[in-house]
Amino acid sequence: MSSNARVGVTIDQPKTAEARNLAASKCCTALHLTMPLLVDTIDDQVNRAYSGFPDRLYLIDRQGKVAYKGGRGPFAYKPRQLEQSLLLMLLEEKMAKSGGK
Repeated sequence: MSSNARVGVTIDQPKTAEARNLAASKCCTALHLTMPLLVDTIDDQVNRAYSGFPDRLYLIDRQGKVAYKGGRGPFAYKPRQLEQSLLLMLLEEKMAKSGGK
């Protein structure tokens, strides 16, 4: 994307898992990401299952269910919405454990 080129993130499409991991690492560094980053397998298994291309944020609750599904990035990538969903989920858990007090 031209927006990537403007900030110096230009990487050829990876052909191996090692190249994909290296590309993810470079992007993580260039974007100063502080959250964990997971990289799909080279056959895009997770992308096909969750429609994650080019990126998408998910919150999976303790029961293994999707609690938040963000929009497709990069333009609908809204980490603050994920953060709010996570905080609400944790607050609800706390309230449930304390009997609503």
